[in-house]
Amino acid sequence: MAFAAAEGKSAEFSSSDISLIEPHIKNKRASASFPAIKPNLSADAPQNVVKILKQLGKECYQRFKTPATKSIQQKDSLSLDESKNIIRDLAAALDRVLQYNMFSMTRKFKNKRTKGEQEEQQYYILQWAEDLESTQTKPLDKEEKQHTCSEQLSNSEMKFNKAKKILSDWSWKMKEMKENSVCPKGECEETLRDLHKGWKQGESSILPVMDWIIWTLLQSESSEDSVPKQWVKCKQRSKNTVGLRIPNPVWNWITKSTAVVILDPNTANPDLLVSEDGKSLRAKEYGLNHWEGFQWKRSKYDGWTCVQAKEGYNTGSHYWEVDVRKKHEWRVGVVKESAHRNGYVTMNTKTGYWNLRLQLGTLMALTEPVTKLNLPAPSKIGVYLDIDEGHVSFYDAVKRKHIYTFNTDFNETENIYPMFGTIETDRALVISKCM
Repeated sequence: MAFAAAEGKSAEFSSSDISLIEPHIKNKRASASFPAIKPNLSADAPQNVVKILKQLGKECYQRFKTPATKSIQQKDSLSLDESKNIIRDLAAALDRVLQYNMFSMTRKFKNKRTKGEQEEQQYYILQWAEDLESTQTKPLDKEEKQHTCSEQLSNSEMKFNKAKKILSDWSWKMKEMKENSVCPKGECEETLRDLHKGWKQGESSILPVMDWIIWTLLQSESSEDSVPKQWVKCKQRSKNTVGLRIPNPVWNWITKSTAVVILDPNTANPDLLVSEDGKSLRAKEYGLNHWEGFQWKRSKYDGWTCVQAKEGYNTGSHYWEVDVRKKHEWRVGVVKESAHRNGYVTMNTKTGYWNLRLQLGTLMALTEPVTKLNLPAPSKIGVYLDIDEGHVSFYDAVKRKHIYTFNTDFNETENIYPMFGTIETDRALVISKCM
């Protein structure tokens, strides 16, 4: 490596091995050999030393940082181009065999994409490959595995390369199928039309449409369950379905499990006012003594202003809706029977609470740590509890969009109760009739 000589004629150079730690990368060391400089002992030596060190630092920074940054940028760009090509090829193959002339799946592919769109593309590519591999794709042979598992590849690169091969092979096999040989009918066609409508109106990308076609082709003949039920079981377990529009057949299947939820005033915080019919609640006016005659109960909330339903569930699926229109603060979800309710306990998945919350304009899932959701606050929330499948899902019940799903293994020996909370005194939280 060449360095410019310092000012002054007395500078001499010798060879030395110097270890450097790049300031922008923690706990990583690089070793290189380049000249060491003997200090000039003249009167202006300090100034010369400063100049030498500055230039040395600049050369080191450029030597070690720039190539790495450039390499990363090239690698990211390559994977993004590859993902776009994979999706385009697969869309063309599906277009050819699908007897459905409402649209061409290959007609809209943006050149510029946001980070969220890039993540969505990569998620679907990996998911499709996983679905294909589990149903009909043969495992990679020994030679392919050795090539894929090269030490030079990262774990994500290995997965992406494997997914690329699986999808490429499947696209090629579809060339052997006759044109227009796949004809969606019944619930499959209705769902496809519904997803297409969302894509056409700009509510989603083409990927959910492709996902439904691929998924139904692979799953419809391998299960006795209805198509909507299969979709619910599979897709709600992914964080990438946040904001996904729920097709009508799927929505109809979910809402078939509608439950009658009545609030239990015996569990309500004394600062809450529960309606006589047990269908609404709001916080009482401040400044009044609502705790007169209060008796401690393990099942009563005496910290957070919350209340739970009279009936709990330990089996089956159950759905209810909550009107939170124009409210700025609320908590909606479920709680297990054995969870602590007294005092200001932490209410999250770790302590037996599966809640969605709106606080200071931010919508969040109360995981550990908290998961903030980049979605507008809904006016009506749909809650779908499936004990047997082990998940609690939340929806925007007006727009019929998936908000968030908690996945867990419920202990079927104890009940899971719907629960609610608010601190607002002017607008009530209402358990409403399903739409």
